[in-house]
Amino acid sequence: MDRGIYEFREYYKSKFPYYNIRAQQKKMMEIIFNSVNNKKNLVVEAPTGVGKTLSYLIPSLYFAEKGKRVIILTETIDQQERIFEDLNSLKHNLKVSFMMGKGNFFCKSKGDKANRLYCQLNKKCPYRPNKKPYCSICGAKKEPITIDGITKYFCPFCVCDYQKSKIECLNADIVVMNNSIYYYIKEEIDAKRNTDIIICDEAHKLEGSIRNAATISINPEIALNRLRFMAYYFAPNTLRKYFKRLDDEYKYDDKNNYNNHAYFNDKYNEDFWNHRETKIEDFWKIIHNYVSNYANIEDCKNTLIFDGEHITSWKLKEDVAILGTLLDGYYQILNIKKKIESLEENKELNKKDLKFKIDNKALVPLEFQFICNKKITDMPLMEFIDNIKNLKTTNSNFVIYRNRSSLLCEPVLVSSYLKKLYGGAVVIHCSATIGNLKVHALKTGMGASNTLVLDSPFSEHRKKIIALSDGEDMKYDGRKELKRKKANENIFKLLKSAKCNSLVLFKSFEDLNSAYKYLINNSNKLNQKIYCYESGMDGKDAKELKERFERNGGILLATGRFAEGVDIPGDALTMVIIDSLPFPVPTPLLNREQKLLEEGLKKKNVNNKNAHWMAFLMTSFHIMSRTIVQMIGRLIRAEDDYGVVVVQDKRFNDWVAEEMKKRGYLKDNYISMNINKAVEYIPKFLNEFKSEK
Repeated sequence: MDRGIYEFREYYKSKFPYYNIRAQQKKMMEIIFNSVNNKKNLVVEAPTGVGKTLSYLIPSLYFAEKGKRVIILTETIDQQERIFEDLNSLKHNLKVSFMMGKGNFFCKSKGDKANRLYCQLNKKCPYRPNKKPYCSICGAKKEPITIDGITKYFCPFCVCDYQKSKIECLNADIVVMNNSIYYYIKEEIDAKRNTDIIICDEAHKLEGSIRNAATISINPEIALNRLRFMAYYFAPNTLRKYFKRLDDEYKYDDKNNYNNHAYFNDKYNEDFWNHRETKIEDFWKIIHNYVSNYANIEDCKNTLIFDGEHITSWKLKEDVAILGTLLDGYYQILNIKKKIESLEENKELNKKDLKFKIDNKALVPLEFQFICNKKITDMPLMEFIDNIKNLKTTNSNFVIYRNRSSLLCEPVLVSSYLKKLYGGAVVIHCSATIGNLKVHALKTGMGASNTLVLDSPFSEHRKKIIALSDGEDMKYDGRKELKRKKANENIFKLLKSAKCNSLVLFKSFEDLNSAYKYLINNSNKLNQKIYCYESGMDGKDAKELKERFERNGGILLATGRFAEGVDIPGDALTMVIIDSLPFPVPTPLLNREQKLLEEGLKKKNVNNKNAHWMAFLMTSFHIMSRTIVQMIGRLIRAEDDYGVVVVQDKRFNDWVAEEMKKRGYLKDNYISMNINKAVEYIPKFLNEFKSEK
């Protein structure tokens, strides 16, 4: 055994902030130690309650004190803040930096939330490093920073918070950041010092985060909305009178023709949207008539001059030149919108058929001028133009398809991005719910890696997983209404018998709403308050809903997405019902990924049938299984927790549960029983633990 392990054991015993160290924590810390020493990547599944955060933070401190540089990744800012606080509580003399996305910083130049594109354009910003050795704001002598042989100077008093944080990252021993920032900034913060160890917490989210960061989304509607606001802002008062008259005219028409509440709020009502489009067309007609009185519309964009702060025209009246430029942009982007709307939804498209071009360089400085004057944080027009350019640079790894009004260009495999970002570092991934560790390592670019699955510290007898043998098979086959009716009946029977605080999880809002109506119609028989997670709720709304449910009790209906990360302790939650197995909807992205994996397996002489099955297991089945494990994990979050998980979908009983156990996703045992036996068994099981209270 490496002699260093004895030194490390003494180190973690002295650093550990609590009297007792769990056996699982010792094992995790020592395997991380060995993996780093042997330069071998590691994937760890550490169930809730193990204490995985301390188990990777203490080795991080140990190796950082030995001169190695560590990056710690996680998904949410809340978790980053907890990690940062935990690091500081462990007492050390290391340089630790906490890096957030630019939008979380305050921009001193703009006096508002920072924005990547604004920062990129605002080249005269005095708050970021430049070649001047003295600060133009406070007069202080600035400090030098040399990157790639180029020396710049920054004022420690006046430098913007984002640049200050980035400078701190350059020299830090440990850097805490989220997955998306890692994608954007890793190479930049490695400019002075290479990273030796990368630890990713909540690692099951990494693949999705990197894919989202690399995805190109082209939504003409958002760009057109910004153009319209800009045109109104730059228009002279004479035109604004016409706009007001137009608004009043349409408001009256809206009131008279669209006063029916249900009709007006139907987003897919064709008449309403046609009416709205007519209003927008009339707005631009007013501008067209105004500009064409003074100039050729296409000439306007070539007369504008931007000196970095102000826009003027060398040939035309300033408002004519600006409005003509915006009108030209409107016509070009409108054509792109019509092209996208003509495409079939959710069908893979060929990049050769998507030759979009914006021939108007003046739009970007105009938007820059607009957001400076209006103190707005975002730049959707510039982002749209950038994405049009980026579309041309994509390779065969990307799949392009239309999703409603947007064109999405998504990377199929992200392993190549991650391999490049890892560089020569030792990579350690850990999460409470990774599922199949080898599949995870493959899809996140880790390659052949050590694996570790830790046991839960909580007693198994306090939790039961029930697979309904006569539940409804929720696979879509044309009998959706009948299936939904039976599933709702099963959920009602379970809730009525248990009479406990329950979380019911659905695959879609459509299924959730159906069950909600059914339960409301029978609420007199349940005698419990029903809470409902709604489409469009943001994080704050969801948190408030969870807190009301936890405080008052009852039945909470939600989708699986809401459930991830929900922590409801003790009697506040004692039953989780999973309505349907969350197999993902086949999208062009999923289809392409499965096809690529299938082709790769065939090249390795796997026969067609097995190749198809294995590709399915690595894609749709992998996503579904990981989500199910997350749902099950909502129940037991502390030593005193207890309860039952019921999977209503019959497929879980028939084959999915066994396949999940076989492939390492499901670590717990389950019981198969019919609905009648379940409604008898559940209250008896729950009462055993209620009597302890």
